[in-house]
Amino acid sequence: MSIPELLVDPLGKSPIPLPFLILAKVAMAGSLLFFFLKDRWAESLLFESPIAERVGQILAACGLMFVILGFIALGESVSVGLPRVQTEFRTRGIFHVTRNPLYLGGFLACLGSCLYAPHIVNLVLFLLTLVIHHQIVLKEEMYLEGRFGDQWGRYRRKVPRYLLWGGRQNKRSD
Repeated sequence: MSIPELLVDPLGKSPIPLPFLILAKVAMAGSLLFFFLKDRWAESLLFESPIAERVGQILAACGLMFVILGFIALGESVSVGLPRVQTEFRTRGIFHVTRNPLYLGGFLACLGSCLYAPHIVNLVLFLLTLVIHHQIVLKEEMYLEGRFGDQWGRYRRKVPRYLLWGGRQNKRSD
């Protein structure tokens, strides 16, 4: 892949209207910022629990692991949105466990943030992240079905969308 392609391809076509894509990314970043803002809003946390904090940290670390492994497995096929150039269908590595390691990792990290810093704003940001990114996943799956056909169909029947749900025996509407 040439340098100009590397600079253009990461900015693929948005699968949803751009304002919603931006909102989803800002919501995810905002939720993750709560790991650093907890002390500022300590008085307005919904509850405090050292166990919830530790579980939140573990979930965030697991989320980061999924994201890193997802980027490694994607290699040069990384793009934000639908790729504008030809890409290879990736099913190895972490993609053997989940069809969406980057999204799953982001969801786990944001859930961890909500446990670490349980604030109403953080919960709203997490819900926005989850709902909008799930819509992105659905649109990306439609693209993959059109682009890779039967190869995509076999893969989606074997590998869950996220980890424990949205997979294996799913019907077309999962």
